[in-house]
Amino acid sequence: MEQQNSFRKTVGWLTIISAPFAFANFALTGIAGGGEQDLYNFFKVGENGGNIMKWSWLADMMGYYLLLVPAIFLLHYWLKNKNPYWISIFTFCGLAYILAGSIGAAMLAKTWPTLISGYANADEGAKEMYRIVFNNITEMVYGGIWGYLEFLLAGIWWIGVGFIMKSERKLLGIATMTLGFFTLAATLGDVFELKFIALIGLIVTLLFAPIWAAWLGMTILRGKNIQLTNL
Repeated sequence: MEQQNSFRKTVGWLTIISAPFAFANFALTGIAGGGEQDLYNFFKVGENGGNIMKWSWLADMMGYYLLLVPAIFLLHYWLKNKNPYWISIFTFCGLAYILAGSIGAAMLAKTWPTLISGYANADEGAKEMYRIVFNNITEMVYGGIWGYLEFLLAGIWWIGVGFIMKSERKLLGIATMTLGFFTLAATLGDVFELKFIALIGLIVTLLFAPIWAAWLGMTILRGKNIQLTNL
């Protein structure tokens, strides 16, 4: 029981801490861009902006992804008795979402500063090459890894876990499912080129996911009655 309580408290705090990391991504992106709204034009922000974006994407990697790994396992241990078969599939989707998303963020953290710096210091003939490479990498991560794969996996995880969670924490379960539906909407909007739906789904997911994480973390910290089972 002592190990269980220690694990629960640690996971709770890590999940809460993920929220400021996620919002730091927004703040650093705004500082680096200086008002630039289109990420596909960030190759113009200069070396300083590129260095800031390195830390922005690292914050993104921690806040939206890696710091949530313990929470995925805790949810598995907690909800396993409610639906032992489906929860394993949802846990797989959650872990795959974390892996896909963190790989994308790590790729941008490494490539963006290099390409932005290269563009800033290149002659006019080479600038077009940097622009093309920058946009292709950004499209690969945003459109492919995140837009098609990560959001699909995240949506399935949130909807599935939220549905099972409703019997334990009704309001949080419904909110989790809602987050999942908006995430799937972003994916479907991308696939079927419904830009407005994709944009709404993306905005809601990016803003609500850190709030949801903080809410989940506080629930875990306060949930002395949360019983965890073995895998």
